[in-house]
Amino acid sequence: MHKKFYASGFFYHPPTQQILLQQKKSTENSSSLWSMFGDECSSEKNAAQTFLRLINKLLKIKIKPDFIHPIYTYFHKDIGKNHAVFYAEVHEVKNFSSKKGVFTWFTFKQILKLQLSEQTKQDLIVGQRVIDAGIRKGLGLKTLE
Repeated sequence: MHKKFYASGFFYHPPTQQILLQQKKSTENSSSLWSMFGDECSSEKNAAQTFLRLINKLLKIKIKPDFIHPIYTYFHKDIGKNHAVFYAEVHEVKNFSSKKGVFTWFTFKQILKLQLSEQTKQDLIVGQRVIDAGIRKGLGLKTLE
């Protein structure tokens, strides 16, 4: 039997250094928070498979597993389960639409001005650090391992 976990993440476009986030449609008049794509699951063998399934289901796009990169995994006390965070590298900035929400591309600087939960903000900051470390490593610069 698989343990339940939560997988989430965002798209990342390296040339423009933009990320794709979603704002779920709310029935209330208040504005909704921006968030990463995420889903709870216990059927897949790992969180990366859950993230791939979620992307395909929500955005109708197939991403090769090689383009999915882990950021980190932690125990999320608010939801009471492990939470794995990923980013998917994409080669073009496409506009997506869905009845479930709004999807918009942002730079990492812009996310500081968005309405985000504190945990989402933390996950995105860590994500940016992981991406930046990968860029430095690709340039042959020293990074912490």
